[in-house]
This record gives sequence, structure tokens and C-alpha cells, in this order.
Amino acid sequence: METKWHISPEVLSSKIDEEVILMSIEADSYFGLDPVGSRIWEIISKQPASINELVTIMMEEYEVDEATCLNDVQAFVDDMSGRKLIIKIVD
Repeated sequence: METKWHISPEVLSSKIDEEVILMSIEADSYFGLDPVGSRIWEIISKQPASINELVTIMMEEYEVDEATCLNDVQAFVDDMSGRKLIIKIVD
């Protein structure tokens, strides 16, 4: 089984230029994502994705080595899941 991530139904988002702004209904808070975080958000908002799938996509789109990409994607997922902005889906 592979864990995939998807946006929480309790989160509203809007893209402004290259950045995504999030509003957590549950936490009554706003969050702004940088362009890289916004791209990850865009990917998982379309369909659930695993860490490995996200790393593969991000490495194709950005000039980054695999270790750095994996660390950055994992940190993003940890932060967003910790804030309950994304949820686990077991595939």
C-alpha cells in the first residue's frame, strides 16, 4: 500500500499569479504558499499523489537533485499535514 496525499475538503484555495493562498475553515487561518509549494498544491488538488510521485514531477520541472527534492517535498507534506491542510489516502 502506498500513502498518497490530497487536499482536505476543509480547505479553500485560490491562485494569485504564481502563488496559492489557502484558507483553513477548521483553523480559521490563511496561508500563502511560495511558487514551489503552490505547484505541489496544484498537483495534489487535481489527484492524490505519493511523495515519490511528487518528487518525480518536481524533478522534471525544476533543476534540483533527488535528495534535496525529497527533503523539500517531505517537509512540505509534513507541514501541510500537520496543519490538517492535506490528508492521507491509502491506495
